[in-house]
Amino acid sequence: MLLFFSLFFFNRLNFYYFLCKLPYHLRNNYDTFNKKGKVGGFMKIIGYARSTITDNSTSEQLNKLEEFGCHEFFHETFSVEESEENHSLESVVAQMQPGDTLVVTELHRLGKTTRQLTDLTDLLKQRELHLVSLAEQIDTRGPMGQVYFNLMEGLAIMERSLIKERTLVGLNKARKKGKIGGRPKIDPKTIKKIRQLYYEKKETIQYISEKYGVSVGTCYKYIKLSEEEWNKLRS
Repeated sequence: MLLFFSLFFFNRLNFYYFLCKLPYHLRNNYDTFNKKGKVGGFMKIIGYARSTITDNSTSEQLNKLEEFGCHEFFHETFSVEESEENHSLESVVAQMQPGDTLVVTELHRLGKTTRQLTDLTDLLKQRELHLVSLAEQIDTRGPMGQVYFNLMEGLAIMERSLIKERTLVGLNKARKKGKIGGRPKIDPKTIKKIRQLYYEKKETIQYISEKYGVSVGTCYKYIKLSEEEWNKLRS
């Protein structure tokens, strides 16, 4: 019986000790939250709003972001003169810690081009950040998050391939028209004069190069042409 009352009394003391210390522990946890922005794995949810040329107000976006439960808010006003790089959004992302979530009402708020969106998605993935877009019901915190990142990575690769292909097609067309491809093409009359200066007047390659504004290598190229090649070029 004595043992029972001793254990009971001891447990009661422990319980009262815990109650007395509870405010202290809560205060310490609150201070930790203020300093680190998280308690027990809790991460920040940051809302980002941006107006467009057709929607000059961000108030509706901010209301939706607040309803979602964002802890912090950033908003920007559309400017016709702004550059393609969204430095303000990049600064927001730079302040975020791994595990934090960026929330927007629509994906197009994140950039004006597909390239901007894919670049930002890649940045979020590298920094272990999450993305939520309310309109598209995208939430990378769930099991489908990796699927979204993989999809955007594939889209970025496709975008780069299309840009490269369009560039090559444009260069090809320009070359056929004689617009690009190094220095402008030299007409046969100029080539003839270059050859005459070298073979008949014994001028130096450097002099000929400066006189006609062509490189030394180009001068050598036309000077070293065989008679057959030269005749073919003139025809």
